[in-house]
Amino acid sequence: MNQSFLETYLNFVLSRINQVALKFLVSVFVSVIGVVILAMFLATFLRLGTVVNVLPVVLTFFSAMSAYYFLDKVRNKVRKKSLVSVLAGVSTSVVSFCVLNLIFRELTDVWILGVMDLVIFLAVGAFFSEIGASVAIRYFKLQNR
Repeated sequence: MNQSFLETYLNFVLSRINQVALKFLVSVFVSVIGVVILAMFLATFLRLGTVVNVLPVVLTFFSAMSAYYFLDKVRNKVRKKSLVSVLAGVSTSVVSFCVLNLIFRELTDVWILGVMDLVIFLAVGAFFSEIGASVAIRYFKLQNR
């Protein structure tokens, strides 16, 4: 009976972790797709140098959105909400950096983003995902009143 209880408990914990991880990946994926689509749209009208200068502003919105979206989906299933939201913002930043660099490298034969851009992306992603998480937490508290 103990083994059956242990197996049931482990299956419950693993399914819960998998659900949270899947929601985390979906929030990062949606944000990265948003950054890429908006960057490609801006690249049709602006020069690449201007697009690179505007990308941190685009990333601010999508980093905050990824943290808010993730916390909206998991609500109370995660204990350290601010840490996970910063991880979502940093993940969005890193994946966006890589995808944008690969896409623009393929299209223009130029690496448009450098190491300093990655540092800026990481700082912006971490800071604004924390802001998105705090907005989400305050909104959830207002809903529960």
